[in-house]
Amino acid sequence: MAETAVSFVMDQVAMLLHEEQQLLGGIKREVESIQDEMGQMNEFLRVALEKDESNPNLKEWIRQLQEIAYDVEDVLDKYMLRLGRRRVSNGCSGGIKKVFSSITNLKEKHQIASEIQDIKFRLQNVTTGQQRYREMNAALNHVSSSVPRTEFYGGRGDALFLAEVDVVGIEKPKKQLLEWIHSMDDGLEVISVVGIGGLGKTTLVKKVYDDESTKRHFNHHIWIVASDYKDVKHMLANLIEKLVAEIKEPPPQNLGGMNVDDMREFIYEFLKGKTYIICVDDVWNISTWDAIKFALPKRGNHGCVVVATRFYSIANAACSETEHVYELKPLPTKESRELFYKRAFPRNQCPHYLKEFAEKILKRCEGLPLAISVISGLLATKENRAEEWEMFERSLGHELIGGGSLEILGKSLFSLSYNDLPYYLKYCYLYLSIFIENGLLEKETIIRLWIGEGFVQPKNGKTTEEVAVDYLNDLFSRSLIHVAKRNVDGRARAFRIHFLLRDYIISKSREHNIVTISNGGEMQWPSRIRRLAIQKNCSFSQETGNLDCLRSLLLLGFGNMELGIVNKVVGRCRLLKVLDLRGAPLETIPNEVFKLYHLKYLSLRSTMVQLIPKSIKYLENLETLDLKNCKVTELPIEILKLHKLRHLIVYRYRAIAVLFDNIQSCTSPCDIGRNFPFLLKLSSIDANESGGIKIVSEVGKLTQLRRLGIAKLRSGDGQELCSSIAKLTNLRSLRIDSIGEDEKLDLDYSVNLQFLRTLILKGCMEKVPKWISCLNGLTTLGLFWSRLKGDPLSSLQDLPNLARLYIHGARVEGLRFKAHGFKKLKELWLRELTCMQWVIVEKGSMASLGEWTTSECKLLGEVPQGMEHLPRLQVVVFANMGDGFVERVVEERRNEGVNWKLAHVAKVRFGNVMDDGNWRFGFAL
Repeated sequence: MAETAVSFVMDQVAMLLHEEQQLLGGIKREVESIQDEMGQMNEFLRVALEKDESNPNLKEWIRQLQEIAYDVEDVLDKYMLRLGRRRVSNGCSGGIKKVFSSITNLKEKHQIASEIQDIKFRLQNVTTGQQRYREMNAALNHVSSSVPRTEFYGGRGDALFLAEVDVVGIEKPKKQLLEWIHSMDDGLEVISVVGIGGLGKTTLVKKVYDDESTKRHFNHHIWIVASDYKDVKHMLANLIEKLVAEIKEPPPQNLGGMNVDDMREFIYEFLKGKTYIICVDDVWNISTWDAIKFALPKRGNHGCVVVATRFYSIANAACSETEHVYELKPLPTKESRELFYKRAFPRNQCPHYLKEFAEKILKRCEGLPLAISVISGLLATKENRAEEWEMFERSLGHELIGGGSLEILGKSLFSLSYNDLPYYLKYCYLYLSIFIENGLLEKETIIRLWIGEGFVQPKNGKTTEEVAVDYLNDLFSRSLIHVAKRNVDGRARAFRIHFLLRDYIISKSREHNIVTISNGGEMQWPSRIRRLAIQKNCSFSQETGNLDCLRSLLLLGFGNMELGIVNKVVGRCRLLKVLDLRGAPLETIPNEVFKLYHLKYLSLRSTMVQLIPKSIKYLENLETLDLKNCKVTELPIEILKLHKLRHLIVYRYRAIAVLFDNIQSCTSPCDIGRNFPFLLKLSSIDANESGGIKIVSEVGKLTQLRRLGIAKLRSGDGQELCSSIAKLTNLRSLRIDSIGEDEKLDLDYSVNLQFLRTLILKGCMEKVPKWISCLNGLTTLGLFWSRLKGDPLSSLQDLPNLARLYIHGARVEGLRFKAHGFKKLKELWLRELTCMQWVIVEKGSMASLGEWTTSECKLLGEVPQGMEHLPRLQVVVFANMGDGFVERVVEERRNEGVNWKLAHVAKVRFGNVMDDGNWRFGFAL
C-alpha cells in the first residue's frame, strides 16, 4: 500500500522541483533530499508489498514509511492549496512562479520549511541509508524464496479423499466433463475448470480423474499440483518421474542434468502413440501451461489434459483450440442449505431461534462449498446460543484475516489471490470495499473513481481510462470480481464481489487504512482518516478521528443525515480530491465545495441541484463532473476554466419516458473546442449558437471524445455536425436528437467512424443515412421517431456486429428479414410502426436472436411469419397491440399446439407500456 503512496508523492515532488529555484526558495534542497530518500524506499516497498510479508517488524516499518509518505503528500498539497488560493485571489495567470513572488507573508514559507525538516528527521530515524534497504531487501527475498506458496494448511489435500457422499452439487459438472472426455477424437484434448477459490475445482477434477470410465479410457493417469513446484523445471521433472513409474521403470539417469527443453522432448517421445490423461491442478501462471503444452504430442495419440485454475485468462489460453472451458458456479440455494445444516448440526436439527443467524451466515457463504463446509464445521463446535451466533455473523470478515478463527479459510480462499496481485492492483481492489453490500459495481463509476484517487498509472499509447479497464479485466481474470451485467456485445457493464471476499477486503482495507467505512454501527475510528465512505447514517464527533487530511468523501447512503453536518465536514476537508454526493437531498451546491482546489472528481448525480454557480471556475483540477439526473439545464461560461475535464455528464431522464423530449439536455457555452482538450465524454448538450460560434462546429475540435450526446439539432445544422463528427475518429458512442419530432435529421453526409459501437438517432428521416451501413463495429443502433418510409433493413442487415436494433416510428407497410441477414442480432425492438401490417422472417435470418419485442403496432394482425425459424429465441413480448390481437394469438396457439410458430419460445408475454416507460405485463403463454 505504501508503494503507491510513495510513487504518487514522488511525482508531486518532481513537479515542484521542475520550477525555478525561486519557487521553493530555501526549502528546495530539503525537498530534494526527501525525494532522494523516498526514491530509495520505492523499490523495496514494491517487493515487500507484493510478498505481503507477515513479519511484524517489517510490517511496522512499512506502516511508518506509509505514514511519512502521507505526511509529505499533506505538506505539498497544503502548499499547492495556498498557491491556488492566491492565484485566484490575485487574478494571476502567469503560473506558480508569479504567484509565489507575490507572497509577502514569510510565516507560511517558514512553516512549510519547518514541516519538511520534521519529515526529514523522521525519515532519518526510520531508515539508516541505502545499506539498510539492501539488507532488508536481501532478507525479504531470502524469506520469500524459501517459503512455498502453500506454506499453510489450506485443505487442498482433503479434496482428494472426499467420498462421493460427502460432496453435493457435483453431479452435473462431473457429467459434462466426462462427456467431453469420452467424445474426444484422436489427438490432444484440453479441458479447463475455472472459478474462484473454494468452489470445489480440485474436488470436481479429482472425481472425474478417479471415475472408473476414465480409468478404462486411458492407459496413463497423472495428477500434479502446479503450485507445489518452485519452478517449471521441477514440475516437468516430477511429471517424468510419475510417467515412468507407471510402467515401473526408474527415472532417466541424467534427469537432474536435463534442461526444460530436454525434459519436454522426453515427455513428448514417451507419450507418442499412447493414451493418457494429465490433470494439472492449481495453475497460477500461463508459463506453467506453456511448459506442459509444448511437451504433448498433438497427433498420433489419444491424450487429455484437465487444467484447474482461478484465472480465466489461463483457462481460455489452454482451451484456445477446443473451447472446452467449464466455469464452475456456486452451489444453488438448495444444495448450499443441505451442506450447511448437515455440517453445522450433524446430530440434531437447527433450533428455531438460530434459524435467522444460520440463514444470514449461509447467505454470506454465497454457494462456496469450501466456505460452507469450514464455517458450518466451526459452528458445530459452538454452543447453540443466539448471541454467540449473532456475534460470529457480525465479525465474519475479521475472522478471515490474521489471527481469526477462520484464518486458514481466509488464506485458502482469498489471501493467495490477493497476495498474487501486483502492488497497484491491491490498492484498487481494496478500494472496492466502499460499495454497499449487495450493490452492483458500475464499471464506469469504478474507473472514474480510481482515476480521481490517482490509483491508475498512465501507459504510453493508452488513455488512463483504458488502463483502468485493463485493471478490471485483470481482477476478473483472477476470479476476484464477477460480471453482474454485460452489454449486448458481451462487454462487462457492472461487477459484483462475493460476500466473503467483500468481508475480507473490508478488513484488509481497514488494516491498511485505505478506506474507512461507516455503516451506522459502532466502530473504532482510525486516528487519521484519508478516505471515508458513509453507507448509512453517521454522526461526527471528537471520536470520529482527524478529517483534516481527508482525500475522499463518498456519501453512499444519507438516510436521516443532516446536510449541515456534511457542509461542516466538507468545510474541514480542504484537501479533498474525490467528493461523491449522489442522491443527497441537495438543491444547491455547498459553497465550501468550491474551495476544494485539489478536487478531481465531483458527483452530484440524482440530487435536486438546479444551478451551477460561477464559482465552479475555482475547481481547476476537476476531471469528472457528474450531473446526471440533476435539474441543471444550463452551464455557466466559467465552466470553460476547467481545462482538465475528462468527463462532463449532464442529462436527466424525465418522468414520462414515452414523450419525444424524454431526456433533458443542457445548454453549454459554445466556445468549448479549445477549452476541453482532454474531454472524453460529453453528454448531452444542446446544439445552440452564440456570438457566431456553433456547438456543432466546436465539437469537431474535441478529438479525444469517446462518447458524445447532441440534443436539439436543427435540420440546417446537420451537414456541419457531420463534418465535425467525421473528425472524432475515437468515438465509441454517439447520440443525436433533433429539436422536435417534426424536425428533420439531415445526416446523410460522409462520416467514417470505424470504432463506433453505439448510435442513437432521434428525429424524422426519409431514409437511413448511407454511412451507417459502413459501421462495422456497431453493436447497438436505435432509430427513434424516425418516420422512415423506405425499407430500413436492407442497409442494416449486413452489419457484421449489430447485436441490438431499435426501430421506432417508421412508416413502413411491412418488414422482411432476409435469409442470412443480421447474423449477430440478439435483441430486436419494433415500436409504434403505425402502418405496419406484416412481418416476414426468412429462414436463416437473425440466427442469434434471443429477444423480440413488438409494441404499439396496431395494424399488425398476427404473429410475424417465420418466427419458427429463430432457433435461439427465448423471449417474445407484445405490448399495446391492436384490438383482438391477443385473442387471435391465444386461439392460434390452441389450434396449432406443438406446431405453433412460437412453441419453442420459453416466454411469450403480453402487456402494456406505461407513461413512465415501465412495463405492466398482463399474462404469459
